[in-house]
Amino acid sequence: MDLSKNVTVVPKRASIFFNSKLRKIGIIFPGYGYERVSYALPVKEIEYRRVVSIPIHRLERKGTFYKNTPVILGQKVDLIHTWNAIPLSNIPFVVSFENEIPRYLGSVYKWQESLGLSILNSNRCLAILALSDIAAALAREKMLNLGYPGIADKIRVFRGGVDVSSLGEENEISAIDLKCKRPLKMLFIGGDLFRKGLVPAYMAIKNLIEKGANINLTVVGRFKEGGYVLRENSPSPLEWDKLLETSDWVTHYKSLPNKDVIKLMHDCDVLIFPSYDESLGWVIIEAALLGMPAITTNIFAIPELVKHNETGYVIDINLGRQNRWQGIWSHGTQLKAEIEVANENIREGVEKSISKLLNNPELIKIWGNAAKEYMNKLYNFERAANQLHDIYFNCLNKNN
Repeated sequence: MDLSKNVTVVPKRASIFFNSKLRKIGIIFPGYGYERVSYALPVKEIEYRRVVSIPIHRLERKGTFYKNTPVILGQKVDLIHTWNAIPLSNIPFVVSFENEIPRYLGSVYKWQESLGLSILNSNRCLAILALSDIAAALAREKMLNLGYPGIADKIRVFRGGVDVSSLGEENEISAIDLKCKRPLKMLFIGGDLFRKGLVPAYMAIKNLIEKGANINLTVVGRFKEGGYVLRENSPSPLEWDKLLETSDWVTHYKSLPNKDVIKLMHDCDVLIFPSYDESLGWVIIEAALLGMPAITTNIFAIPELVKHNETGYVIDINLGRQNRWQGIWSHGTQLKAEIEVANENIREGVEKSISKLLNNPELIKIWGNAAKEYMNKLYNFERAANQLHDIYFNCLNKNN
């Protein structure tokens, strides 16, 4: 990503030409997820512009402070909208976040945390937009406990919107075909397959197949050793690559363009996403908008996306602080024990949910239709654009 010059961001529904009457909203580090709450939305009366930060974060090795506290100089915009970032500048801003704010990972000094909080507490920070109810509730609680009621008052939920037309129409599923003519098609997607829970999900499906079930599994993603979730208990990526390769009921793609992932969502019946740790779950949202129910876990914001036995199936695993899996806060033998319990819960839950669908294939369509209707209410594209318009102009009016 070239940060050496100012670039105009032109989303598909935005004006191509600059208009002096439009209010200018600056964006920093556009990336996956960010566009869903800002520049991909057709917000009236505004124009998005890419703003440039001094790339101090490139020198950072053990944390994310400088990446998420970018220094912005000389940008001609009325307001900045960031993703997890707390900008150092004289420009007012709003910030969207998935999990926590400030989002300083790794090595963080006390002065850095204090600086982030002081900026959020300043008059320059006009709104803090959580992507889920649980993120908003936890952030408010944190700020009140730290003695920042002013920050807590700025926090609200704004989920963003997803353009369903870009995904296409949902796939029609015939219960008779599923029961009599073809296998149940499961889809598993994850940037880190171990963290997303593929190991216990694979074992569950393998057990069902050995009992005579007709199931195909398509996997998109890579195995990454270690990581902050499983750490030293992570399995071997090479062994699992080989295992998927030799399983004749599995098709494995290490990576695919997004359009091909969407096509797989059209072609498959059920998304399986039993993750150990997740800040939201965009893949669940996209799948649901295509009429695909999900089998998933009860971590963090996922229960807001999937209604158990109504729009999918939610597997309970042990939760600790912040409604995240207890293993995140465990170490050594305790972590190993938490992994064993979580794996058994996921394996049992995946077997139970798939057996339920195999015994009553009509549930796939029932859950899928309900998932689409529910997700359209949460992520309606036009409504989100109108909400963001109101947020921006309320903030701009405050600043005048």
